[in-house]
Amino acid sequence: MKKITCIYSILSYSFIASILLGKLCAQVGEAKITYHLITDDGKILQDFPYQANVLKINSFNNSNQTIQLEKNTDKNGNVTFTLPYFFDGIISRVPYNISGYYNSSYKFYPNSLIGGKWQPWNPIINVVIKPIINPIPMYAKTSEITIPDKVVKFGYDLEVGDWVAPNGKGNVSDFIFTLDEKIPFVKPSLPYDFTIKLSFSNKGDGIQGLLVPLSDNSAFRLPRYAPESGYLSSLVQHIYLSNNGMSDGDNSKDQNYFFRVRTILDNCGNVKSTLYGKISGPIECGPNGYIKFTYYLNPTPNDRNMEFDPKRNLSKNLSPWQPTLSP
Repeated sequence: MKKITCIYSILSYSFIASILLGKLCAQVGEAKITYHLITDDGKILQDFPYQANVLKINSFNNSNQTIQLEKNTDKNGNVTFTLPYFFDGIISRVPYNISGYYNSSYKFYPNSLIGGKWQPWNPIINVVIKPIINPIPMYAKTSEITIPDKVVKFGYDLEVGDWVAPNGKGNVSDFIFTLDEKIPFVKPSLPYDFTIKLSFSNKGDGIQGLLVPLSDNSAFRLPRYAPESGYLSSLVQHIYLSNNGMSDGDNSKDQNYFFRVRTILDNCGNVKSTLYGKISGPIECGPNGYIKFTYYLNPTPNDRNMEFDPKRNLSKNLSPWQPTLSP
């Protein structure tokens, strides 16, 4: 009986191993992909070096290594890679030794294997490479704050990075936050329902959202310049927990914002002076008036340049736990 069990176990393990090995072998195939490289102002990058990295998997000893290929683009800004390996996606990037351009990486995952070729076969992927043009000093900070009380309006000074006095050291109410909590949050198991409103001090101040996928892995992810128009006078986040789950407002990881503050209008209602800025990522809101956002404020009036120089941050007394800020 023990012999039968032993033989059965050996056969079972052999059968499972053959299935696993078959699955691994089934992943063998050739991938082909073409990248079309342009700058963010539409210029074609000719004779420009580009890399493709692929994870090569050895199914027999369960090891892997990264294979790196590098080629230059042709006169049309195209570069094609053929990858005859086991692999788990392709990561492409500008080589690290190329100066004058922001680091960026793009991931591509084929979806099926037909006749030994990964599909889609030789897709053309548009890749935007951003040159370093004019990084400037800005006030930049990841702010984690809690609105001190309900219903009352509280000003936040972007230059100081704090609530306006007497709740903080700020002087100018660039952002004004208001919490309207309908059901007090007591325990995580209990429901809550509240809104957080962001408004402004001056006519002409405002905010507008834009979606930029996190899959766009350029170090300089958002547009180079803030828009001149299209700003809304307020933004409302409605956060609630119900039997159907939680709504977290605009907390999508792809959500970002441009804003302008300290606006002065002329007699005709046109913008005479204003400060532009951006919020990278969503404005995260939580119970009890908790808010978290990463902002960048250009201190030069009417300058829409949003290319931040991380080495020249104007914000002072930042926490040692402050996240790394991108351009």
